[in-house]
Amino acid sequence: MNCVLDGEIAVFDEEIPDFFSLAQREHQTNDLRIEYLSKSLPATYIVFDVLYVEGENVMDRPLIERKEILKEVLQETDSVTITDYIAERGEAYYQAAVELGLEGIVAKLKSSQYLPGTRSSDWMKIKKSLAVDLVVGGYIPGKGHREPYFGGLMLGAYDSGGELIYVGRVGSGFSKRELEEITRSFQPSPKSPFYQPSSPSPSGVKWLEPQLVVEVEALELTSDRHLRAPIFLRVREDKPADECSIRQLWIEGSD
Repeated sequence: MNCVLDGEIAVFDEEIPDFFSLAQREHQTNDLRIEYLSKSLPATYIVFDVLYVEGENVMDRPLIERKEILKEVLQETDSVTITDYIAERGEAYYQAAVELGLEGIVAKLKSSQYLPGTRSSDWMKIKKSLAVDLVVGGYIPGKGHREPYFGGLMLGAYDSGGELIYVGRVGSGFSKRELEEITRSFQPSPKSPFYQPSSPSPSGVKWLEPQLVVEVEALELTSDRHLRAPIFLRVREDKPADECSIRQLWIEGSD
């Protein structure tokens, strides 16, 4: 049966989506490498919705009806699965998702239509805020009342090869005392500590030895895996810089 579906690809680690492993499978061009990863990191196509069945547009039908159509037209396998849903117990479902380390849930009205390319109040992402520990690798000099301190901190986390990957910068959330203490802790570096292909070089940036760890809160990761709207929370004097993992950030923050 010919269908047009909506879904996404995932790689799982003990039944939890592993975005780091998925990233390893993306953009591969070597046939042997592709074959190896397809076996060592098998992917699953997770189907959310159905748009067309044998050329018939079903997007205007209620979601609950489209879910039933999916079960009729699609046979699940080890590599293809249909998302289940929980009715009327959304708060408990959200809490369970957060406890599993997932970012949240998507709530949808049973009567909702499928509206391609359009945001609708009938569908709502309910996400936990993202709190992560990151390494400071540089700073943007401050201006105005921040001139004695810094305007923003350049942040990153380490990948499995020991490279510091840039993930964004934070410039809000600091008290005056924190501005003073963090500025005093700076240890200048003659070069960028970040892995170069991922590291921007804003005008006037000053590089630092990657030793200071800070905790920040952000709304999410953007499509290029940078922090969206980060806010400084605190300095993590108890955490070594090399324990800040890019893999953990991707797991907790990927959409």
